[in-house]
Amino acid sequence: MWGLCLNLQAAEKFLLMQEARLGQLKSAYSGKEEPSIPPEAKGMATKIVKEADKRVGKPVITITENENLQASKDPHDYFSIGRYFWPDPSKSDGLPWINRDGETNPDAVKASDEKKLGEMIHAVEYLSLAYYLTGQEKYGAEAARYLRGFFLDAETKMNPHLNYGQSVPGQKTGRGSGLIDTRGFMILPDVLKLLKNCPTWTVKDREEMKAWWIQYGEWMQTSKIGLDEKKTTNNHGAAYDVQLSAVLVMAEKEDEAKKVLGESLPARLDAHITPEGKQPRELARTKSWSYSCFNLKNICKGAVMARSLGIDLWSHEGEGARGSLRKAMLYLVPFLKNPEEWSEKQITKLDSKEARYWLDVGAAVYDEEAIRSAQKEFAPMEKADVTDW
Repeated sequence: MWGLCLNLQAAEKFLLMQEARLGQLKSAYSGKEEPSIPPEAKGMATKIVKEADKRVGKPVITITENENLQASKDPHDYFSIGRYFWPDPSKSDGLPWINRDGETNPDAVKASDEKKLGEMIHAVEYLSLAYYLTGQEKYGAEAARYLRGFFLDAETKMNPHLNYGQSVPGQKTGRGSGLIDTRGFMILPDVLKLLKNCPTWTVKDREEMKAWWIQYGEWMQTSKIGLDEKKTTNNHGAAYDVQLSAVLVMAEKEDEAKKVLGESLPARLDAHITPEGKQPRELARTKSWSYSCFNLKNICKGAVMARSLGIDLWSHEGEGARGSLRKAMLYLVPFLKNPEEWSEKQITKLDSKEARYWLDVGAAVYDEEAIRSAQKEFAPMEKADVTDW
């Protein structure tokens, strides 16, 4: 089981990716056959390279082509509409839009830059991994081209802020919740590490990228919108801490990242998770299972990052036995086999795929048969995707 490669004894070279897994993938791709290489590794490595090939030579992905600028007149400003907001049927113009929690408005999604952002992150993730696996410069060069196109090139770059994220037509031009759109930034420190020896990703590129993250990190910590998100007490607040930590690492402010992961995130754990392992703020949603898994996934990513920086959140338990990640997992696990027993509101089908990430890392971290058996049944590595890491 690849999850058991998670190094719990020493700081990792990467934040989220695991060096042992990467080494297994590289060995498998080169044709080595060793007992330490899981049978799934060859297929995963081959898939990564195939996915990278699909992106070679394609136009760079940029947000500047979006014509839905609304409040912002600058095409370089990231823009999105809150996905759960809909036109008010009682108003002739539909304004202001109203919230229907858990019900995605396809028009809001279509008007937003979030899809482009996700496509860019997947592209550079696959390309940088393919560069690592094959050693072929073309993959590193393509990853560098995508990164420049999205973050650095004057004509296509994104401005380092989210002032217009998760807007609500007729109500708000941007909200703190827009920062949840960019949670994918968490993987980029590892992408940049994979490119560290790539000659096409130049010193100039590295310095300009660092400057971008410095500006974005300052915006996260000083703007009204950034501070609004920091104050949230549900999954958004936890995701804020984890994203900020990744941003600070890319800004070469590792000590500040350690402070967020070692002080702010543990306090959120205590507030989010009851002694029984419940997450009350997520259970209050119309998709309570989905958001319980989503929050736990993001917090686990924070715990993996923290371990990489020498901080242990896996054994954390706050006052009154609150804040335990182990208990949060153990609370959810029984419902994977018996979804009909989930009594909280869930307007969509209870999906075991939403538990994949935390099952994988949980099986690596905890000596809990319930978690490990659930991982084998509901999150087997032969069905994993690179994004499950």
